[in-house]
Amino acid sequence: MAHVAVIGGGISGVSCAGALAELGCTVDVYDRGHRLGGRLATQTLRDTGTAYDGRPVDVGASYFTVDDARFGNVVGDWIGRGLLCPWTDTFHIADGTGVIGTKIGPMRYAAPLGLRSLVEDLAGALPSDLVEIRHPFDVTGIDVGPDSVRIADREYRSVALCGPDPQMDVLVPFDHAPMWEPVLALVAVYDDRTWDFDGAFVNDDPVLSFVADDGSRRGDGAPVLVAHSTPVLAAGHLANPVTAAPAMLAVLGNLSQGGVPSWFTVKRWTYARPAHARPEVFAFDGIVGRAGDGWAGVPRTQSAWVSGDALGRAMGEALT
Repeated sequence: MAHVAVIGGGISGVSCAGALAELGCTVDVYDRGHRLGGRLATQTLRDTGTAYDGRPVDVGASYFTVDDARFGNVVGDWIGRGLLCPWTDTFHIADGTGVIGTKIGPMRYAAPLGLRSLVEDLAGALPSDLVEIRHPFDVTGIDVGPDSVRIADREYRSVALCGPDPQMDVLVPFDHAPMWEPVLALVAVYDDRTWDFDGAFVNDDPVLSFVADDGSRRGDGAPVLVAHSTPVLAAGHLANPVTAAPAMLAVLGNLSQGGVPSWFTVKRWTYARPAHARPEVFAFDGIVGRAGDGWAGVPRTQSAWVSGDALGRAMGEALT
């Protein structure tokens, strides 16, 4: 019997598995996707009719920031090996009619091969004698007993739920979960660059909330923008995301100074982010643990790693 099953192959689940393995626990990681990464998702451009087929584009999280020492060590390793690069500390501010100013903040980091590559790097470093990654595998039920957990044909001493609360609550109900907001991500490929910003927060607009220059953050200068919708717009188009494209492209045209894309697509994120994060870093009742970016105070990528790592250490110490 393996010690722990981890549900979710995003950065939280993989960091949880890594912490468990460090303490000598055997772990099975389940993820329903064909590739790991969760919402650090990267799409490869296909059949665009442009010169950018085969190019990765981040369609989930846009970047991340760092102020935790332990996560900072991981980030430093990624930078040293060329997997991660500082991107920018300056974003523009816009409204639906155009760019209106700039805002300096913390350094944002981006990955030349897409943020998913970082999760895959963490997973590739897991010891194969202790950790098995099972994907694509859609876990549809968990049988929680008084001192064990059964998933499909396997039994475990504990389970770590490391995914969006609405999806994890279907498996094991949990009280007081925060609301999760949907987002649509529009990827637009242009013939030429007509804008002058790395990223832009779009304020007081019913359609867009953020736009990233993917060529800037990827470092190759490709004329590719990724626009994130507001949750309200996304909620009205989840059944057919492409129907939101005209409204999103209209605002994006204002921000790109009239640029018209030669190709675009729209990606749906039904559970893109929690409306807020719980102050606790994780939850663990001795059998079931929970972690992710809905924990550790602020809903962001660093919080997901910190939460998963802390849960893995707590579970490992309890089990060994």
